[in-house]
Amino acid sequence: MIILLSIFLGGCSAGNLSGQNQVQPSSPSQNEDSTNHKDKKGMMNFLLIGSDSRGEPQSFSDAIIIAQYVPKEGNIKLISLMRDSYVKIPGYSKGYDKLNKAYFIGGNELLKKTIYQNFGMKVDHSISIDFEGFANFIDLIAPEGITVNVSQKMIDDFKMNVKPGENALKGRELLKYVRFRHDAESDFGRVKRQQEVIVKVKEQLKNKFSHIESLAALPDFVEESLNHVDSDMDKGEILSVLSKLVFYPIKNIDSLRIPVQNSYVNKTYPHSGAVLEINLEANKEALKDFLLKPSPVNREYHY
Repeated sequence: MIILLSIFLGGCSAGNLSGQNQVQPSSPSQNEDSTNHKDKKGMMNFLLIGSDSRGEPQSFSDAIIIAQYVPKEGNIKLISLMRDSYVKIPGYSKGYDKLNKAYFIGGNELLKKTIYQNFGMKVDHSISIDFEGFANFIDLIAPEGITVNVSQKMIDDFKMNVKPGENALKGRELLKYVRFRHDAESDFGRVKRQQEVIVKVKEQLKNKFSHIESLAALPDFVEESLNHVDSDMDKGEILSVLSKLVFYPIKNIDSLRIPVQNSYVNKTYPHSGAVLEINLEANKEALKDFLLKPSPVNREYHY
């Protein structure tokens, strides 16, 4: 889910990831269609999908993130959509189900349609990566691993061969870190770890391509990265986007989780199991407010 975004962020001179869910629904006077982005300074929306596939023909989406990139403002906004959100799926016989069921039924395209129908947010391009691809990509960009704080509960759950605390995890171990959800925070904690790893991968890539001479290797790096993903973008399109970073460096990274706080209840349905039944209007307003709000500057990362 993070390959293309990580490549984008690798050219950042600075980055800031804000705290989660500090957005309140906007007032009716602010209720612009900010999710319809076709005329806003070259804005692009990318759907980043981490699937739980181990080679099966169908799989569920383990992570669903929309990255909105505004080149002329130098901003990235990350919207993490909880996979258990109970939404209406276009053409689905039962009508409503978990958001990740849309990916299982119809892949990237149906997931894009489902996001648009429920949240009004259009997606320009989609990128998906499975477990094996994630592990291989991490080893490609960070052969020595990425340092994160590992809990004893996580170690016990996945039988990880590390001690509690700060550890440099390589691909397969880092996959366990971003997938872990068997603590009090459950899927909400997993979303925070996904966004944490996005930022840390960005730092790895910034270091990797921080010198003019190293940029010559970028096309080959993009081509190698594409071996691990399924995308509707080809190498030329990705390099075209990367070229914008030369002229419009990214300055800020801001983030939001959907559903926002106090906008959902836990429910169970026979056909879908445990779900998050969300207040759709409140979340659409929160999303619009988040996209309209200027990105903060000089804000520290919070996970």
